[in-house]
Amino acid sequence: MKNMRDQLKKIKEDHRDFQFVPYQGIYNEHQFTDRETTSKVNKADILGRDKERKGAIASLSASNNQENATILPIFGLGGIGKTTLAQLVFSDIHFKDYDHRIWVYVSQVFDLGKIGNTIISQVLKEGGHIGLSKEFIYQRLHELLDDKKTLIILDDLWETNDSQLNELKLMLNVSSKTKVLVTTRNEEIANRIGTVTPCRLSPLNNDICWDIIKKNTKFESREDKQQLQKIGQVIASKCGGVPLAAQALGFMLSRMDLKKWEEVSNSDIWNEPFPENSVLPSLKLTYIAMPPNLRLCFAYCAMFPRGFTIAKYNLIHQWIALDFVKPSNVFSDIQNAEKYVEQLLGMSFLQPSKLPTTDWKQSGFTMHDLVYDLARSVMGEELIVYNANNVRSMGDRKYCRYAIFTNCSNPLKISTILPPKLRALFFHDSRKLDLQSGAFSSAKYLRVLDLTESSIGMLPSSIGHLKQMRFLIAPGMNNRRFPCSITGLLELKYLNLSGSSRFSAIPASIGKLVCLKHLDLSGCTKLAKMPKSLGNLRKLLHLDLSSCSSLKRIPGATCNLTCLQYLNLSRCSNLQMLPQDLGSLEELQYFSISACSKIVELPVSFRKLTNLVHLDLSRCSFVMPEVLGGFTNLKFLNLSGSLNNKGQAGENIDYISTLTKLVHLDLSWNSIPSLPISIGNLKRLHTLDVSGCACLSSLPGTIGSIASLELLLVNGCSSHLKNYIRQSGLKCNPFPHLVVCPNNDDSGSNLHELEDRNPSELQISCLEKIRIRGEASGIELCNKENLSELTLHWAMETTFRTIEDKDVLGELVPPKGLEHLELRGYSSTGFPNWFMEISYYLPFLVYVELEDLPRCSDLPPFGQLPNLKGLYLLRLRSIKKISGDFCGGNRAFPQLTSFTLGDMQGLEEWNTTYCGHDGTEDFMFPSLVELKIYNCPKLRLKPCPPTFRNWNITDCDEVLNSGEEGENFSHYDSHAVRTNLVVQGSYCGNWRLLHHLPTLQRLGFDCLYRMTSLPQSLRQLASLRFLVLHKCNNLSSLPEWISDIKSLEDLEIVGCDMIKSIPSSIQQLTKLKNLRILDCSELERWCAESEENWMKLAHIKHVVCDDIFPSLA
Repeated sequence: MKNMRDQLKKIKEDHRDFQFVPYQGIYNEHQFTDRETTSKVNKADILGRDKERKGAIASLSASNNQENATILPIFGLGGIGKTTLAQLVFSDIHFKDYDHRIWVYVSQVFDLGKIGNTIISQVLKEGGHIGLSKEFIYQRLHELLDDKKTLIILDDLWETNDSQLNELKLMLNVSSKTKVLVTTRNEEIANRIGTVTPCRLSPLNNDICWDIIKKNTKFESREDKQQLQKIGQVIASKCGGVPLAAQALGFMLSRMDLKKWEEVSNSDIWNEPFPENSVLPSLKLTYIAMPPNLRLCFAYCAMFPRGFTIAKYNLIHQWIALDFVKPSNVFSDIQNAEKYVEQLLGMSFLQPSKLPTTDWKQSGFTMHDLVYDLARSVMGEELIVYNANNVRSMGDRKYCRYAIFTNCSNPLKISTILPPKLRALFFHDSRKLDLQSGAFSSAKYLRVLDLTESSIGMLPSSIGHLKQMRFLIAPGMNNRRFPCSITGLLELKYLNLSGSSRFSAIPASIGKLVCLKHLDLSGCTKLAKMPKSLGNLRKLLHLDLSSCSSLKRIPGATCNLTCLQYLNLSRCSNLQMLPQDLGSLEELQYFSISACSKIVELPVSFRKLTNLVHLDLSRCSFVMPEVLGGFTNLKFLNLSGSLNNKGQAGENIDYISTLTKLVHLDLSWNSIPSLPISIGNLKRLHTLDVSGCACLSSLPGTIGSIASLELLLVNGCSSHLKNYIRQSGLKCNPFPHLVVCPNNDDSGSNLHELEDRNPSELQISCLEKIRIRGEASGIELCNKENLSELTLHWAMETTFRTIEDKDVLGELVPPKGLEHLELRGYSSTGFPNWFMEISYYLPFLVYVELEDLPRCSDLPPFGQLPNLKGLYLLRLRSIKKISGDFCGGNRAFPQLTSFTLGDMQGLEEWNTTYCGHDGTEDFMFPSLVELKIYNCPKLRLKPCPPTFRNWNITDCDEVLNSGEEGENFSHYDSHAVRTNLVVQGSYCGNWRLLHHLPTLQRLGFDCLYRMTSLPQSLRQLASLRFLVLHKCNNLSSLPEWISDIKSLEDLEIVGCDMIKSIPSSIQQLTKLKNLRILDCSELERWCAESEENWMKLAHIKHVVCDDIFPSLA
C-alpha cells in the first residue's frame, strides 16, 4: 500500500507540473486518414455476409414510395465487417443502373462541409471546393441529385452530437431516390441517424470462422487435418465471430502442430471478461502465442501515431537498435527482422500501405484500429504521448521507456520532461523544432531518436552524451558543419542525415563509428569529399551518397568496406572516378552511378561484383563493358541513355541475354537499331523499357516467348515500332502509353482499354479526341493505386474540341499516391476544382511539369504540396505574374529543390517573397538548389532575387535588370544562400541583379555576344572565387579594376577572340591560383610574345594557355 501511495503521489505531482491527464486507451491527438476506406472489394476473399447483404439491399429498396431519403445504419463491433458489407452493397448489381454511386469515408473527425464536398466532387467527377458555405452545399446537392437514383455510403461515422447528426440528415435528404448506408460502431449513433430500422451486424457464426481459419492455415493440404478438425472448430467458436480475429488465429495456427493447437484451445485467456470495444481475446491470444522477440517488435509499433504509415526499414533498424531481434548464427539481424515483418503481415497485425519513396525496396505499413489498440494496451505505462498544444500523457514517467512528442515548434525544455530511462523518442508533426543545447543531457539510456517528421534547425551538442544511441535519423539539418559530437556515439548502427545541404565535409572522426551499418548522407549537396577514415567502418552494409553533387571522388579506403551491400552514388554530377579496387566489395548487391556523367570508365576490378542484384548505370558517358554479361545474379539493370557514347556499338548488347534472372531491363533513350534474338532467353523478364529508342523499328520475335513479360514501354519510339507491335501479335502490354482513338460508330474511344489496367506509369495522348462526356471518368483513374507517374497530353495543333479540356481533366482525378505529374497541350483557361486544390488530392507529388498551356492565366497553389521537389513551367504564354497566390499559404514549397521557367513569353513579374504566418516576408523557395530561367524576355524579379545554389539565366535581359536603384534588400539578402550563376545569351546595360548577390561564389558568362565590357557590379562580389568567360566574342578587354575582385581564385577565358591582353593589375589578385586561356588567338599571342607578360602571371600557381605553355607551376 505504501508503494501504491508513493506512486499516486508522484502521479499527482507530474499531473500538476506537466498538466498530464490520464490516458483513455485511444490516441486521438492527431487524426490521420491514411486508413481511409474505399469502395473496392475482392468478393472472392469474403466468406459469409450474403444474408446481411441481401437484407441491407431490401431495406434500402423497400422504402421507394416514401417522400424522403432512406438512411440505413449498420452498426457493430470494430473489425466485425461493417466496411466489407458496405463494399458488397456498393458493388452489387442492384445498384449498377443508379445515376450516382458515392463512397465517403467519414472518420473520427466529423466535417459536414467535407462530406458534402466529397459527394459533389464524386458526382461531378472532379475535385470539389474546400470551405464552401452550408447553404451553397445544400443547394448544389439538390441541383445535382434531385430526382436522380443515388446510393451514398458513409463509412465509419463517430459523431455523437445530436445537432451535427441532424444537420447531416438534413443535408442528405435530397429526394426519395436517395439511398444512404451508414456504418458506425455506436448503436446510439445508428438510432439517431437512421430513417429505417438500423441493422446490427452480428458476429459470424462458428462455421464461417472455421472456414476462414481453414483458408489461412491451408488446412485441406495438411496431413493431420482429421485430428485437427474438432480442435479447430472449438478454436473457431472462440473467435467472437470477428473476421479479423479468425484471420489472425489462422495464420498463427498454420505454423503449429497438433499439440500446439490443443494448447491454444485450452488457453485460460478465453475466460477473461470481454467488454465491447476492448481488445479481443483472440487477438490477445495471437499476441501471447508469438515468440518473445516478435511480441516486443509488435508492441513497439505503438510508438507511431494511429493511422501512421510506418517505413519498413526504419522500423526494422529501430527493432535492431533496441535488441528486439533475436540473434542467429545463420541469418543476419535484418533478415530475421524481415521474417518478423512477414509474420505480422501474415496475421494481419500489419497491413501494406503506399509509402512515397524512391528507395529500391522500401515499403510501408499501417495497423488496423483493433490491432493498434492491442499494441497500446501491451505497452501500458511504458509509452507516453506528449502534445505541446494539448498536453496529455499516461502513467508515471519512471516506468516509461518510449515517448512520442507532437506539435513541438517553440523552444522546448525537453530535458525536464524526458523520462529518466527512456529508450526511444519519436518527434511527430514538429515543424521548426528548436532543441536547446542541453536537451538530451538526462537521456543517457536513449537508443533511438527519430526526427523524420520534424524540421530541426540544428542538433544540440548534448547529442554526444547519448552513449547508448544506436539509431539516429535527423534529415535536413541546417548545421554548417557535421556535428562532431555524433562521432562520439560509438554504439551507433544507423545514421541518416540526408538532405543536410550545408555540410561541406565529414570529419575524419567518423571512422570511430565502427559499429555503424547504415549511413545515409544523400542530398548533402555541398559535401565535397569523404574522409579516408570511412574505410574504418568495416561493418557498414548501406552507404547512400546520392545527390551529393559537389563530391568529386570516393576515397580508396571505401574498398575496405567488404561487408557493404548497398552503394548509391547516383546524381553525384561532379564525381570523376571510382576507386580502382571497387571489386573488393564482393558482397555488393545494389550499385548505382546514375547521372554521374564525369566518370569516364569503370575500374577493371568492377568485373568482380558478381553478386549484384540491382545495377543502375543510366545516363553515364563511358562505353558499357561486355563484362556486364558476367553479372548473372542481376534482377534489375538500367542502361537508359548510356549506349550512345562514341565507340559504343549500339547493336552489340548480346551479353544481356546471359542475364537470365533479369526481371527489369531498361534500355530507354538509346540509339540501338535492334535487340538481339537471344533476348528471348530472359524467361523471368517482367518489364522491358525501350522508350525513346528512335532507331528501333522492330523487335525480335523471341520476345513473344517470354511468358513473364507484362510491361513493354515504348514511349517516344517510332510509329514503325508501334505498328509492328500491333501487327505482330506479340503478347506484350504496350502500356503505359495510350493514344486515344475514336471509334468509327461515335460510341466513344479506346480509352476503355485502361479500365482494368493498374500500371505504375501511364501516358495518355490525344485527349482532345474524347467525344463523350463521362467517358474519361469510366476508367476510374483515382482507383489505380499502383500509379505513381502520369502524363496527360492534348495535341496543340488541333483547335477543335468536342469537350473542353477542363471537363476532361476534371474526370481524370489521379490516385492520392501519385508522385509524378505532367500536363501538356492543355488549352482551357482555368483548371478543374481538384487541380486547384492539388495539395489535398495529391499530397505525395514529388515532380510536376506543365508544358504548352497557351491559354492558362492562373496557376494552382503548388506551394502547399508538402513533398514537391521539382517544378517545371514551360511555354505558358498567358501567365503574366507569379505572386503569393502561387504559394497558397504559409510554409510554402518546403522541399522544392529544382524550379524551371522556360519560354514564358508573357511573364512580366515574379514576386519572389510572400507574406508568412507571422506577417513577415518569406522567400518563396527556401530549399531551392537548381533554378533555370530561359527565354523569358519580359520577366523582372521583385523585390529581390530568389534563394538558390545554382542559377542558369538564358535570354532573359530584364531578369538581369531586376532591382531598382536605391531599394534596400538587406533584410532579404542577409540570410540568402546564392552560390553559382551562369548567364547565357542575355545582356543588359547596368546588371542591377548582381548588386543583390553578395554571396555569389561562381559566375559564368556564356555566349554573351552583345557584351563589350565586364559589368562594374562585379567589383562588389566580395565572395566571388570562380569567373568563367566563354565565347564572349565582342568582349574587347579585361578591366584594370579586375584587381578589386580580391577573392578570385580561378579565372577561365575560352573562345574570346577580341581580348588582346591581361591587365597588369592581375598581379594584385594574390588568391588567384588557376588561369586557363583556351581558343583565344590574340590572348595566346600576348602570352607568348614577351617575358614581361610572362612575369605578370608568375604568381599564379597553375596557368594553362592551349599549346603555348600547358602548365606553369
